[in-house]
Amino acid sequence: NEWNRKAFDLTGYSKEETMGRPLVKSFIGEEYQSSVQAVLTRACNGVETANFEFPLTTKDGRKIFILMNAATRRDASGQSVGVVGVGQDITELKEALSNSRTVADDLARLIDTANAPIFGINTEGKVTEWNRMASRITRFDKRMVVGKLMVDNFIHMEERERVQEVFNAALIGQEVANFQLPLCTKTGER
Repeated sequence: NEWNRKAFDLTGYSKEETMGRPLVKSFIGEEYQSSVQAVLTRACNGVETANFEFPLTTKDGRKIFILMNAATRRDASGQSVGVVGVGQDITELKEALSNSRTVADDLARLIDTANAPIFGINTEGKVTEWNRMASRITRFDKRMVVGKLMVDNFIHMEERERVQEVFNAALIGQEVANFQLPLCTKTGER
């Protein structure tokens, strides 16, 4: 039974306040109690768990997220006598990831709903993005174009070399402004 200084710093609970109390029932939110208990039980039975994530409730009621490794604690004869949990606070990391997902979702929505055709290609020239306006103008649905070579499939034959040069320049970081892209429509129109 151990509760170190870092555990105190993170939770606000002193060693004296935690000793003898059931860890899961006292400090883990109800929705995670069964999964945390399962990890601890497995560790008691010799099955260690790495990188298990769960929320821990602090003394002031905040929820922090811990990434824990649970290892079997053994006595001198090798018998299981408990669990050693080594964890780190990943609360800020989770918040940053959540914020990044929100920004990414917002940008994806902005691209998809823009009133101009927007497409993306990867370094192989395959379509990775195709917004609603590109679909409306060309009549090619996004599902039909993603993964296909942009120049070979969606640019008129006589314009392909010029467009490929522009894409090659863009792919090495050269800015290309005001380039009129001669897209093919599903019916072959420009």
